[in-house]
Amino acid sequence: MEVREELSILIRSRQPLLSFVSGEEERGRDLIQAVAEELDHRDLYFWNAVAGFRKIPPVGSQLEEGRTDPLTALQRIEAYRGDALFVLEDFHPYFEEPVVGRMLRNLLYSLRAAKKTVILLSPFFKLPAELRDDVPQVFLPLPDFDSLKGLLEELCEAREVKSDLTKESEEKLIKSALGLTENQARGVFIKSILKHRVIDQSAIQLVLSEKQKIIKKDEVLEFFPAREKISDIGGLDNLKEWLKKRDKAFSGRAKEYGLPNPKGILIIGVQGTGKSLTAKATSALWKLPLLRMDVGKVFGSLVGESEERMRKALLLAETISPCILWIDEIEKAFATALSSGDSGTSARVFGTFLTWLQEKEKPVFVLATGNDVANLPPELMRKGRFDEIFFVDLPTYDERIEIFRVHLAKVRPVIRDYDVPLLAGETEGYSGAEIEQAIVNAMYNAFDDGEREFTTEDIRFGVREVIPISKLMSERIEKLREWAEERTRRANKEPH
Repeated sequence: MEVREELSILIRSRQPLLSFVSGEEERGRDLIQAVAEELDHRDLYFWNAVAGFRKIPPVGSQLEEGRTDPLTALQRIEAYRGDALFVLEDFHPYFEEPVVGRMLRNLLYSLRAAKKTVILLSPFFKLPAELRDDVPQVFLPLPDFDSLKGLLEELCEAREVKSDLTKESEEKLIKSALGLTENQARGVFIKSILKHRVIDQSAIQLVLSEKQKIIKKDEVLEFFPAREKISDIGGLDNLKEWLKKRDKAFSGRAKEYGLPNPKGILIIGVQGTGKSLTAKATSALWKLPLLRMDVGKVFGSLVGESEERMRKALLLAETISPCILWIDEIEKAFATALSSGDSGTSARVFGTFLTWLQEKEKPVFVLATGNDVANLPPELMRKGRFDEIFFVDLPTYDERIEIFRVHLAKVRPVIRDYDVPLLAGETEGYSGAEIEQAIVNAMYNAFDDGEREFTTEDIRFGVREVIPISKLMSERIEKLREWAEERTRRANKEPH
C-alpha cells in the first residue's frame, strides 16, 4: 500500500492520533496537504512552536493563528468545531511534560467521535510508552525511481540544461541516486549541472561520490568498495559454489523464471578464516553495492532513537537494493539483546531487525558473520531468517596449499620456487590470516637481512613466530565444531 493511500485510509477511519515519520518535512507536508484536498470538508492546520497555528489555505480560520504553547494548542484542537486535520510539527520534545502526555491521551477518546485527526509530523518515531500501542505509525519512504526521474527532468527543464544520456545511462544515473532524500538528490543533480552544464556520464560518478559522503554522515551504514575477488578466497569451496550459483539471482531473467530473491546467509566460524573477505568478494562477484552496518552506532541516548536509527538504516538498504547488507561479528552486535540491562532498548532494536529479516520483500541480501555462537540469540537462527548457516573451519591441507598460493601471488606475481606443499604440511591448525602473517614475517626477516629475496625457509621460520588460534583457543574451537556438526552446512570441502 502506498503511503498516500495508507494515510488517507487512517484519516477516513477516524483515527484520532497518527505518527507520521519523515526526515523530509516539506515533502511530508505536501503529501498531507494532497491527502487533505481529497477529503471533503476538512480544514487543514499546521502548528509548530515558533509559528503556532496556520491554516492551509489561509482563509476562514476558526483558530487564533500565531504562537501558542503545546498544551494550549491541544486544548484548542479539542474545542474546535468542525472536521479538520491538525499537523503538529516536531511535537516530540513535549512528550516529557506529564500534562501534555495526559492531554494527548484525552484526545484519543474525545476526538474519536468527531472527524478530527491529529498528525504528529516528526523526523523520527518517538512516542510515550503509554501511547505507542494506540497510535498508528506512517513512514514516508525515500523517493523511488519514478520520483527521482521526475525531479531530474524538472531540474533540466527549469535550468534549460541538455541531457546527453542514453536511456540506459539515464536509468543508471537515477538508480545511483536511490537512497537519497529529495533535497539531497536535488542537491547532487544541481551540483552536476553547475559543474558540467550538461547531464552526461560524468554525473553518475559525481552522484555516487556525493551519495557516499551523505550516507557516511548517517554513521550506521558504510559503503565498502568491491576490491576483493572470489578468487582471493583460498578454500571454502562449498560456500563459493553456493554464491556462484546465485550470481544472477537478482536479474530480470531469474524473476521471470520464478526464482525468489536470496534472503541471506549467516557464516559462523573460527577467527581469521575468511568470513569478512567473503562478504567483500561476494559484492564483486554479484556486482552489487556492499553496505556494512555498524550496529554499535545504532544505539542512541534518547528513548526511541535507537529503534529509529535501525529502521532508517534498513529503509536505506531497501531503497538502494539490490544490495548486500553486511553485519560483521553479529554476536557482539546483538549479544545485549539477551540481557535487560538497558531498559529493553537492545531487545527492541533486535526485534526490529528480526521482524524486517523475516518479512523483507526488497532484494537486500544479508550477509552476517560471527565467531561465537554462545552469544548469538537463538531467535536469529530460526528457519526463515537466512537461506543457509555456513560453518567455516580451519583450512584443510588442500585449502592451505591454495591459501599459500593466493597470498604469495599477491606479493610475488611471478611465483618463485616456494615449496608450497611442505609449507601447507607444516601449518596444520593455522588460519588463513595466520598463514598470511607468516609470509609477512618472512618478508620482514629477509628484508632486514640485506634486502634479499625471501625463501621457503624464511616462511617456515615466519610460521614458527605465529602462535595459531588453534592452540590459544583449542577448547572453544572444538566446542564450536561440535555445535556446528548437525546445525550448519560446511563451507569447507571435506578433507581427502
